[in-house]
Amino acid sequence: RPGPQRAVEDAARTTMDDDEEEEDYEYGSDADEYNYSDEDGEQGNDELIEIENVFYEADDCRTEDPARAVEMFEKVVALESERGQEVKWRFKALEHLVVLHCRLGDAAAMVAKYKEMLSYSSAVTRNECGDSVNAVLEAIAAAAEVGNGAPAPPTGSASTDVLATMYDVTIDALKAANNERLWFNTNVKVGKVYLQRGDLERVSSIVDELRAACRLPDGTDDDISKGSSLLEVYALEIQLCAALGDSDRLKRIYPKTLNLTAAVADPRIMGVIREEGGKMYMRDASWRDAYNEFYEGFRAYQEAGNARAKDCLKYVVLANMLASSDINPFDAREAKAYQEEPEITAMKRLRLAYDANDLHAFERALSSDGASSAGGKAPFRKLPQPVVAASPSAGLMKAPKARILDDPFVMSYVDPLRRKMREHVILNLVKPYNRVTLDFIATQLNLETDQVHSILVDMILDDRVRGAIDRVKGHLYLDDDADEGSGDAAAAGGATKGGGAASAAGAGAKGGGTPGFSAADEARWYEALEKWADALDQLGLAAAARLQ
Repeated sequence: RPGPQRAVEDAARTTMDDDEEEEDYEYGSDADEYNYSDEDGEQGNDELIEIENVFYEADDCRTEDPARAVEMFEKVVALESERGQEVKWRFKALEHLVVLHCRLGDAAAMVAKYKEMLSYSSAVTRNECGDSVNAVLEAIAAAAEVGNGAPAPPTGSASTDVLATMYDVTIDALKAANNERLWFNTNVKVGKVYLQRGDLERVSSIVDELRAACRLPDGTDDDISKGSSLLEVYALEIQLCAALGDSDRLKRIYPKTLNLTAAVADPRIMGVIREEGGKMYMRDASWRDAYNEFYEGFRAYQEAGNARAKDCLKYVVLANMLASSDINPFDAREAKAYQEEPEITAMKRLRLAYDANDLHAFERALSSDGASSAGGKAPFRKLPQPVVAASPSAGLMKAPKARILDDPFVMSYVDPLRRKMREHVILNLVKPYNRVTLDFIATQLNLETDQVHSILVDMILDDRVRGAIDRVKGHLYLDDDADEGSGDAAAAGGATKGGGAASAAGAGAKGGGTPGFSAADEARWYEALEKWADALDQLGLAAAARLQ
């Protein structure tokens, strides 16, 4: 049956021919798609691989052999320049070249390469540009820094003039590229650097330029819609005012920052603003307001993870004691994370001495060598009160890292803090009596009688002590006994009757004075009271020694 058989064979042959044609078509399609035979493409890939390899090889030897790294980064720039408009590796290589020339002290080459790098800023993303600019500025600022404990830069490295040139080049290039946000951030960064270096004239110029960028189109007032930017400018301006000592300008600016916090509250910025606000109130002796500001600043710093949180916590404790507050800052949850820090431990023990009316421990905590620095008479007398094992602040200041007075800001308020502590002790000391001699108070505070008299006058005028002073007899009369004194006692309200030496009499317990006693009987009574107080002191010291 040749007919049907031939038909089947023809059909099979036709199918095979179609498959071969299809396979040939598909093979040709792959070749066109992937261009396996394109020698130019292979050459281009080889060039990219070479550029990448050279870049990473240069990156590996930046630290150990900076001169070789410079040569190889230059090669990266040259190789990619031959490829036309591509700048991926060229931009990164130029960034490294700027930093390397800074390290090698070649200021002219550093500036030239930096200008070349910035000329490609529009060809990369804004994030890449911002990261590279920040890296360069931080590197040259660190190299030019000499005064803050950093090692001196190599000979011929970036001087102050070269640093200023780099900043000016950056700002001009970013402004020309219309990169407004990066221009603003760079200006803020530059302002902070100049502030740290003490170049306040340049800081003032930068602040003026930034304020102008944050004003309304008509230039009449600040543009509240730019709240985030305004806060950064205000923070820089507040720091400038603090450095200049311009308290009037600072008081005008500070309220504006608080009005913006409802919409924008970056903790990194608010920490600076609140801390400076606290210092402003401290200068005005508004201790309670200062305490509130420092506490808010501490919380902001802690939220931002800023190391200034520790210093701000010290200021919180300082303002808290000056405000005579019963609130213990260390009870707050945020403060407990810093209790193991040596400086914070020192402040905590200072606060414990304040709460315990332990003037001896308080002065020892403020002293660098454990000796009293209060002036006046020799060692302190212990107050007639029960003695526990050892004072919590004993030996506090022997470790160098725990010295409270190493902080210049804390040191500037030592005198008002010491006076506040003395007032605190006086209030506790005179509480059981209605008549006390000034000599008795002076002995307990290790002060001269005239110093005690001055403190008591201020306390009476502030209505913290209700009584009067008899300067002739050297007595402080309290409450019902304030109008006694045989005509020599001063009228209530703090006026004193001048003249005469202070009396050496002791103290009269509340509840009746010494009516009907002769002068000799009264003297013997006070002498016995003194012996009894001394015996209690000795007993307390013996108990403490035994417990140790």
